[in-house]
Amino acid sequence: MTSQPVPESLRSLLADTLDIPSAEVTPELSTQTLESWDSFTHLQVILALEGEYGVQFDPQRIPDLTSVAKLQAALAEKGVAL
Repeated sequence: MTSQPVPESLRSLLADTLDIPSAEVTPELSTQTLESWDSFTHLQVILALEGEYGVQFDPQRIPDLTSVAKLQAALAEKGVAL
């Protein structure tokens, strides 16, 4: 997966939701690299993205959206211009 820079709007939303500095929000950031990104926080991330960008993710796909790069790709698939 090619990693693109994280747009500021997405970086800010994820930093706020994950309670980390925005500089830490990189395409490589994932549930594997951030200990506080647990299942509850993952749900908060998904709900924040759906609310902010007016999209709805397939519930079966949500467990696979475990990194910033994957979230960006999923938003792009939904037609969200970041």
